[in-house]
Amino acid sequence: MIERLRRNSWNWLPAFLEIAETGSVVRASQRLGLTAAAISRTLRLLEAELGQALFNRVGRSLALNTTGVTLRDALRTAQRGIDAGLSDALGSTFAGPLRIASIGVLTEHFVVPALIDLYRTHPEVVPEHLNLGTAEANAMLSRGQLDIAFYYEDVTHPHVLVEPLGELPAAIYCGRGHPLFGKRRVSRSELLAHAFSVPQIGDTGRVLDGWPPEIPRRVGMRITMLRSNLQVSLSGALLTVLPEVTAAPHVAKRELRRLAAIVPPSVAVFAARHESASERGAVVTLTRDVAARLRASLRRRT
Repeated sequence: MIERLRRNSWNWLPAFLEIAETGSVVRASQRLGLTAAAISRTLRLLEAELGQALFNRVGRSLALNTTGVTLRDALRTAQRGIDAGLSDALGSTFAGPLRIASIGVLTEHFVVPALIDLYRTHPEVVPEHLNLGTAEANAMLSRGQLDIAFYYEDVTHPHVLVEPLGELPAAIYCGRGHPLFGKRRVSRSELLAHAFSVPQIGDTGRVLDGWPPEIPRRVGMRITMLRSNLQVSLSGALLTVLPEVTAAPHVAKRELRRLAAIVPPSVAVFAARHESASERGAVVTLTRDVAARLRASLRRRT
């Protein structure tokens, strides 16, 4: 029976995995370029061959049952093995798709420049970059849909290994229109009397700009990404905490002023991968390059 099942199910499993990951026959059909009717029929054939359902059906919703979860997890592991095998078959760990996630400042100043250098050295690598926050990136890492992710939080997620990679030096800034821009000296109390634009609170419960929780500040605006605060700061409407690598060109042009009354801690940066991921050359090289660029930004600060 197992041999027949293996033979018959080989063409059905990709459809099952897409339904399991997307939670929808329609979305799975869109991703696979097939009709929803064809995907539904494929699922019925797989469940008939197994002799049991893989999903609990509530109206049009599909939720994996225990058997479905077991099969999905086995397929995720197999998918990672197939990806590694394809790289080996091509004779290089610097070949094929390289799936990366990062966000905001990390993307612009560190990850994309490192990807460009990687591609120049190894043009057979095909980078596929996604702009994702921590929770989304970890979910995709656990499903084997990403090779590496870079973000600002050290969070626990099943089957995901997170390692510290470096730090982003940060400081408080204001733009030309702000009342503090032209003041010769700015005290701590004067600074804290003005409102800040702050990024979202991360999965660890801390604000992503690294602001020390023991120092209360007035919040005048909340934004999604750290990088978005640059425009807010340039407007002069609110104070912001910005990575120095982002603010530096605007300080040089006297569009921003650095306020030193309070020096926030550097923003920690982490790299994450699946616990079973092989030490693929492209992943290792990219991670080392991003870490080196972070170290360089710290040296420029001093």
